[in-house]
Amino acid sequence: MDILDSIQSDMEKLEQELISQLQSRVPVALEIGVHVMNSGGKRIRPQLTIISARMGGYHGPKALVLSVAIESIHTATLLHDDVVDQAETRRGRPSANTMWSNEMCVLGGDYILAKAFSALTSLNDIRILRIVSETTERLSEGELFQMMNIGNMNIREDEYLQIIIDKTAVLMEAACRGGAILGGLDRRKEDALAGFGFNLGIAFQMTDDVIDYVSDKAVMGKDPGKDLEEGKLTLPLICALKRADTAERARIEGLVRDGKLGDSDLAWVRDFLRRRGGIDETLERSREYLRTAVDHLAVFPDSEEKHALMRLAERVLHRTY
Repeated sequence: MDILDSIQSDMEKLEQELISQLQSRVPVALEIGVHVMNSGGKRIRPQLTIISARMGGYHGPKALVLSVAIESIHTATLLHDDVVDQAETRRGRPSANTMWSNEMCVLGGDYILAKAFSALTSLNDIRILRIVSETTERLSEGELFQMMNIGNMNIREDEYLQIIIDKTAVLMEAACRGGAILGGLDRRKEDALAGFGFNLGIAFQMTDDVIDYVSDKAVMGKDPGKDLEEGKLTLPLICALKRADTAERARIEGLVRDGKLGDSDLAWVRDFLRRRGGIDETLERSREYLRTAVDHLAVFPDSEEKHALMRLAERVLHRTY
């Protein structure tokens, strides 16, 4: 049996625990939490945690606790992001901030974060607690740095990379490192799994930024081109703008300034990104980070767990098709 199938029972327990831990004396806290937890998602971070723990032979309950905490932190950031972005949908469903006030959703996200750290304390592992705490700090820094660069037509590739490292890669790194610690792996193998998660996270976000332009609402659950409408210049656009002529750059500047993207605008932007190589270059960068991620696994002998991580890496890139 494929290990990704064999951990299905763990994933089912995860879904139960994600809801169970949201119980509150204040009914709306549970309502907001359940809504956002049930909005879908591939639960890749919990899978990374559980498989990393199994790489060291650990199959105990602490892996589920850590998975719940990390997925809860991720979910809280999504809730906060929807408020910041004034999003109307999340994976094809109404976003929480369209059903409750922004203020309530911010506080609901805070509640989910608090419950995550309550769960972490039950592990009685100060090192895991420190790693996840530092990671959560970086998630906040990444969001703030991205907001500072809204509408910045001159954002550099290294600045974009810092944003996606802080917003995405570090949490996948923490999922893998935390699982490795539970598995009792030595520092060399722990660092290797952390490196896998870190590079996977970068590739994951780069691919996501391509999907924002090339996919459609039926696949994404949101309107394509939202990053551009929100003034977020991601790698496909950064790469294409390096080769843009004056008229093309002026049109992108106008779209960023107006914050509106009609059907004809989107069609033009998609054509522009392909003609100027923004899509291809971003996908190639993503492939490079995926290759680096897989290279980190070389320290491990062949096993079902190792091959499961490699298959997860393959799935990251193929999400665009």
